[in-house]
Amino acid sequence: MIAALIAAVAFASPATYTYSASLAGQPVGQWTIGVKNDAGQTVLDEKSSANFGGMALGATATLTLDPNLAPVRYDGRYSAPGQSINVTVAVASNGATVTSPLATTSGPLQLAPGTTHFAIVEPGLLAGLFALPAQLNAWKESRVTWISPTSASSQFLSVGTAATPARPAGVPANDAVLSIDRPIAVTVWYDPSSFVPDRIDVPSNKAVLTRVH
Repeated sequence: MIAALIAAVAFASPATYTYSASLAGQPVGQWTIGVKNDAGQTVLDEKSSANFGGMALGATATLTLDPNLAPVRYDGRYSAPGQSINVTVAVASNGATVTSPLATTSGPLQLAPGTTHFAIVEPGLLAGLFALPAQLNAWKESRVTWISPTSASSQFLSVGTAATPARPAGVPANDAVLSIDRPIAVTVWYDPSSFVPDRIDVPSNKAVLTRVH
């Protein structure tokens, strides 16, 4: 039983993980994820800097997970020329409360039918996708409710059942793959022993995040 419990909460070791980002094959910036343990919780600190279309973009975010890797809180701070946005997500038993100046809904977000966990994934950022392989392994689930903090919206996330995609060049031979087909197609190649992603592909945006070893 003890071994099963340990396996259920496997996660990346405390460290800083660095990723390079590209769009349509062109480098656009760098993302880092710092993983640390704090009083039984796992805290992911993300920093990103990018240049897209001549615009300098930056973001910092903190995603806090409970001992079973369920999200507890998210704080994001995003900057673009002439604009700065702060968002928060607080998860409680009665739903998830999101504060964002660009919110499209009001009131706590509820779990989608047939799901028992939230996953917080900000489009364009890394922390939520970094955590997702370990979360789904811990929960033994293939469907969760995806919260997008900036829009304060929730959607149904499901793992794809299609054939395994071709392994991209440079992805380690022993990496496992997580294919998401809803709400958008995302492929995460990750180390099955550490659950650290080595490559994340978002085909619709021609976006790729690749771990820098």
